Amino acid sequence: MPVYARAESLLSAGRLKEARALLESALRAQRDDPRALTLLGRVHLAWPVIGRLKAWRLFEQAARLDPSTPEPRYWQAQVGLHLGGADGERMIRDALYHSWELDPAYRDTWDIWQQIYRNKGHIRRAVSILSRHAGNAKADLRRAHLLIELGENDAAEAILADLIAAGRDDASVWALRAQGALEAGDTAVGLAHYERALARSGDDPLRLLWKQVEPIASPEEDSVYAATPSSEREGFFQAFWARREPDLTTAPNERIVEHFTRLRRARHLYRLLHPQSIFHRSPERRTLVAVMAPRVLKAVREFSHPLAGPVPGRSRFEDEIQAAGLGVDVRDVPEPDSLTRYRRLGFDGRGLLYLRFGEPRHRLVDIGNVEVWEYVVHGQPVAITLARASIAARFGETGALSGGDVVIFPTSKVELHNSAVMLERDETSIEAELEVRAWVAAFRGERPGEHLVYMRATPDSGVAAAWDASWTELARDRGTGPHIFRLAAGEYHLGLDVRSGDRLGRLRGEYSVPSLWTSQLAVSSILAGVTADTAFGRDDIAAAMPGDLRLPAGSPLALYAEIYDLPANADGMATYEVRYAFEPVGRGRAVALSFVRQVRAAPSVAERIVVQPGDVPPGRYRIVVTVRDRIIGREVQSTLLNFELR
Repeated sequence: MPVYARAESLLSAGRLKEARALLESALRAQRDDPRALTLLGRVHLAWPVIGRLKAWRLFEQAARLDPSTPEPRYWQAQVGLHLGGADGERMIRDALYHSWELDPAYRDTWDIWQQIYRNKGHIRRAVSILSRHAGNAKADLRRAHLLIELGENDAAEAILADLIAAGRDDASVWALRAQGALEAGDTAVGLAHYERALARSGDDPLRLLWKQVEPIASPEEDSVYAATPSSEREGFFQAFWARREPDLTTAPNERIVEHFTRLRRARHLYRLLHPQSIFHRSPERRTLVAVMAPRVLKAVREFSHPLAGPVPGRSRFEDEIQAAGLGVDVRDVPEPDSLTRYRRLGFDGRGLLYLRFGEPRHRLVDIGNVEVWEYVVHGQPVAITLARASIAARFGETGALSGGDVVIFPTSKVELHNSAVMLERDETSIEAELEVRAWVAAFRGERPGEHLVYMRATPDSGVAAAWDASWTELARDRGTGPHIFRLAAGEYHLGLDVRSGDRLGRLRGEYSVPSLWTSQLAVSSILAGVTADTAFGRDDIAAAMPGDLRLPAGSPLALYAEIYDLPANADGMATYEVRYAFEPVGRGRAVALSFVRQVRAAPSVAERIVVQPGDVPPGRYRIVVTVRDRIIGREVQSTLLNFELR
């Protein structure tokens, strides 16, 4: 076996001493062998504890002997990754510059570049080097990416347009075009480009579509994306934005535009300054942040801000801690992984919060590198403490904050919970100030298996939408309602947004469409309204049923439901007992009305009554309809309907 192959095999097997002896012997025979020098450098790089600087010198020697290959420079970047810190970053940056001069797409050098701090000067030098490879599609794509980081969107667009004209038509190109246009404020063009990117999401060599949204993804979305085949990626991203759409009454999804606007600002203000700091790589080092707690707590006590309660819900971080049987110290940073999310995503704690929730309502800052950001999350005031604390204080300075990146620094268990939850959610800054009340009802459709789902809201001018369980949009309807969707039995997400003047009301919820096609006795939802027609039908009452379910007590109350698959006797007749139970919500008395009906058996039988004023006193009620057939004795109940007589 040749020396190189043998050394590579020994290195892969972790037999470092043997590999070192073999390569040193080869270099004694030929001291200026760049390949042997590179392999020996890799052995020293893999050596426990020591050997990093020795490895760097060997790679430097190999690079000078053979300046035509980027491999030694690539391994110099690996030395910098092992060393970390500012010195390591400088090594990485210089090594990547040299490597790109030879090969602008060598191995994973672009991914390594994403892991280091880069200011405008660093980026401009990289752009200059990559411009020497103009016409190389990979180099041009990366150069356009860097120009967008600099805010030079016109220059980036020119490069990307040329790439497409030359036949490069994948999602990465279109995703960058979309980002450049959206960050420049050209919404229509940016969204059109983004749709083209999504249509090509199965071919995204730089994984840009995911990297653009990863900072706001939930842990569940992270897991689902990793398991989604490339052929289904478009559906994943469509669903990703569907669940975040803030205003159904407008044509574009403003959350997409909002996200890219936040992304540009976060990159400018909250980029991670020390991504190679050991803080971001070592859970043990992060525990040392606890020594700064007295200083942080002292600063927070000087702020005047309202007490915050817990945000509803629970984070995956807390579930993992609980499953492991661990306690949660109030000084812990909510970071369950060995590599911090700050490092993975390239933003400090402020950037992560800003990308997910936008500008805080209030921002309290002291001169000692401590901040408190205040938000309202799900109606709950929340205060999140941040501290510039990723670089530990010098020995003996137990109360000092000496610098580094701004990280989330919970000062109580409530704050730990809130920050953990907020790092797994995101919200639009488009406020929905208008209170929306609505009802949903389900009936059989005309075709087997089909269900008609009625929706109506107050105010009643708006847009309703239905998505399946994976957030694929199935239907959207605009108007005053009731909105009617044709759906199969199953789980759905429903949305209903309304406008009154320039105020927006937003409603989102899950709805389970019951199976009303079981060939067994079943009953629909209940409708309630005021109508002068005693022979009213389903659509008559649906049109008369207000979205807020507030009905006048002085008018006759019409109730409507449908009964399905009543059993028949030998004469084709069905006999059933129906009971309307009005249960008061709060104070009041219960009212029950019962009737025995005999009707011609049919797949669907309309059940209707008119309750006269005074039969049910004014008040708030839950009503349920119980149907019991008198032939085989089967009994079914409707879903509850909450309404108010006033």
